[in-house]
Amino acid sequence: MATTASIYRNGNYSKNSLITNNNKVERPPSVNSNPKNSLKSKSLRKSAPAALGAAKDDTGVPGRVRVAVRLRPRNAEEMVADADFADCVELQPEVKRLKLRKNNWDSDTYEFDELLTEFASQKRVYEVVAKPVVESVLDGYNGTVMAYGQTGTGKTYTLGRLGEEDTAARGIMVRAMEDILADVSLETNSVSISYLQLYMETIQDLLNPTNDNISIVEDPKSGDVSLPGASLVEIRNQQSFVELLRLGEAHRFAANTKLNAESSRSHAILMTSQML
Repeated sequence: MATTASIYRNGNYSKNSLITNNNKVERPPSVNSNPKNSLKSKSLRKSAPAALGAAKDDTGVPGRVRVAVRLRPRNAEEMVADADFADCVELQPEVKRLKLRKNNWDSDTYEFDELLTEFASQKRVYEVVAKPVVESVLDGYNGTVMAYGQTGTGKTYTLGRLGEEDTAARGIMVRAMEDILADVSLETNSVSISYLQLYMETIQDLLNPTNDNISIVEDPKSGDVSLPGASLVEIRNQQSFVELLRLGEAHRFAANTKLNAESSRSHAILMTSQML
């Protein structure tokens, strides 16, 4: 049996949010490279049971997409520049609401599945947002974690931080693989990854940069989406995984922006596949 997990981030939206979704597969899945495709085909798949934390929430809706918001703390430069301004965002974690002030007398309120303040640790973010999806994948479900937000809001930090100097700073991708490898016996099973970027409307292989125009293939009958040209590298241990992440990050497109000196200019997609 094969199960897949996708981790996806981009930098072209205004909110720093994390979306999770997992669905039961009724047939051996092809590798799904795009969370939009996996959500689009949700009607073809059976929802995960209530026992899976991310699959059925307090409202009793099975298979619903869950959304969490993480507030990034201001850096030193912002603290100085914003000294004369009041905060326009108010988090109410106890009721999972975010209040966005328009002015001194008017505001809009939004509700989310989780609210993570600027004091939330990387471990807390992983356990709340991604760990339930990883556990579902290990139980045979497909799962997706997607981060989106404006440039400089902390998507790469949240998802892709390697934490080599400070293990507490490890991001979702590293922590997810740690849990996968702790659960899977590599003597009898295999874990493989593909690492891609979507840039200028083309899909490029971050583990093999010469492979810079990968086709997307959709099965006309099942609707499954696959990337037959993408590298699929087997993971031997956690260190080999971290080395592949480092290799892939070195091949990503980055540029200096007003909000981020080293802004990632592409959409990154990490896919893991477990053969059990």
